[in-house]
Amino acid sequence: DVKHMRSSKRSNPRAALARQIAMYLSHIVLKLSLTEIGTAFGRNRSTACHALHHVEEMREDPELDRTLRQLEVLLRTTAGEAA
Repeated sequence: DVKHMRSSKRSNPRAALARQIAMYLSHIVLKLSLTEIGTAFGRNRSTACHALHHVEEMREDPELDRTLRQLEVLLRTTAGEAA
């Protein structure tokens, strides 16, 4: 739920992980700056930076890496169609 991803509460670990992945994809695929990402998600630049580093570390898991690659392709395709 988008509401949970933009929430300032930290009580939902699933929402936090989804938010971090969305921040990561926003930077990698959409080329948004850390400041833009922080603003879009109701966070600050340093939180966005932490999210990017955290997801990069998580990519060591082959299954998660495969999922992220699929999401990157999907987002690139969708973003390309919107342009």
